[in-house]
Amino acid sequence: MTSSDGAAELESIPAWKSQSVERSLKSARARAQDRSDRFVKAGIELISGTGDTGFTVQDVVDQSGMSIRTFYLFFATKDDLLLAIHETILAAEVEPRLRKRCDAEPDPVEKLKVFIDVLFELSGSAAPATRPFMVHQHRLAEARPNDLDNAMAPQVNLVSELLRDAADAGRLREDLDVDRSAQLVHHLVLAIIEARVLGSEKVRLLTSAQVWEFCSSAIGATEGAKPASQRAARRSGRETI
Repeated sequence: MTSSDGAAELESIPAWKSQSVERSLKSARARAQDRSDRFVKAGIELISGTGDTGFTVQDVVDQSGMSIRTFYLFFATKDDLLLAIHETILAAEVEPRLRKRCDAEPDPVEKLKVFIDVLFELSGSAAPATRPFMVHQHRLAEARPNDLDNAMAPQVNLVSELLRDAADAGRLREDLDVDRSAQLVHHLVLAIIEARVLGSEKVRLLTSAQVWEFCSSAIGATEGAKPASQRAARRSGRETI
């Protein structure tokens, strides 16, 4: 069959039939999303209740009220479910909280400090899920680094936004590579947070203010805005004379 014949066949399908198929697919997608969400929710409840990720697939199935056959339609292994839980917590809880607190701060440089402060607050949480979440994050960094990078992308993008806004306001070094600096700041803070949660006594002595002092020095953060001519030069890539 030629491509023109295929196009003609598609055009011959009655509109009501196309609409029925689309509604059916939409309904199936919604049911699938609901089921996968229920497994993720059950996993989060188990972690919160026990304080670790030692539950079995059968535990998740029992908690969700669905069948083990249905579980394996959505997740190949328990590790896949744990990754989904990790991404869900980052996307639904951590990143929105970071963005909300940063958005509430009007000063572009102070927003960066707030970002670090909030991560320290979250790492100091006494919630039962905090430590297992960080333990799993550490394991992902070794076993599935690309998946972890994808899960962390919203946070890194937020740091990039904050750095770019501060740079456009003339508050950072003129030669700063924003995207590279965002990766450096994020991974530095993340490593410190992980060590704090996993029990390093020396790292726990570090404060968010000390980490910010180090980062602000590295990015050349200043208290006041630079002249508008210098900000324009940075955006255009030219130096003022």
